Amino acid sequence: MAHDFAKQRSTSSSSTKRRANSKNAATKVSQSRTHWPWFFSGLLTGLFAAFIGLFSFYQPGMIQSPANQLATQEETSENAAEGTDFTFYDRLSEAEVVVDVVAVDLQPEQEEDPTVYRVQAASFNTRADAENLLTQIHALGLEANIFATEVLGQTFYRVQAGPFTGNSNAEDAIDLLAGNNISGAIKIRVR
Repeated sequence: MAHDFAKQRSTSSSSTKRRANSKNAATKVSQSRTHWPWFFSGLLTGLFAAFIGLFSFYQPGMIQSPANQLATQEETSENAAEGTDFTFYDRLSEAEVVVDVVAVDLQPEQEEDPTVYRVQAASFNTRADAENLLTQIHALGLEANIFATEVLGQTFYRVQAGPFTGNSNAEDAIDLLAGNNISGAIKIRVR
């Protein structure tokens, strides 16, 4: 018994191809039909939810004609105007609050240290640099002056703020200068 295996292969491969094509065709048809029911069920569910929300928003009796709505608004505004009490302002000005107050004699705070200080911000070789710093210090609200001093035959221009009575006032001036990028200020005792 001789068998022709070449023919058998071609027939078997053609039958396998037919089966595969029929399966693909069946799945394509079934896949193309399956999305439409989901689409329409979602659409209908959304429309139903929107209808229920709209219906719950408009309760029976709330749907009125524009003329009825205007009349209702006018009635409520008239009722509100009649029931409002604006006498609060009159009653407030007539009210009196009694508070127990103990009189205390306040004396101005006196500085323990009557020493007078000046705060030297910087010392320059040129008067123009000293005048620039003097302008900055005046902008901070401090009184300042330029003092020319000769040291070893060379003239220096010292920018000094003050006078300040007491150590704490001089320290406050130094802190103000340091807070505005003028560092290196020192305290000088005048008397």
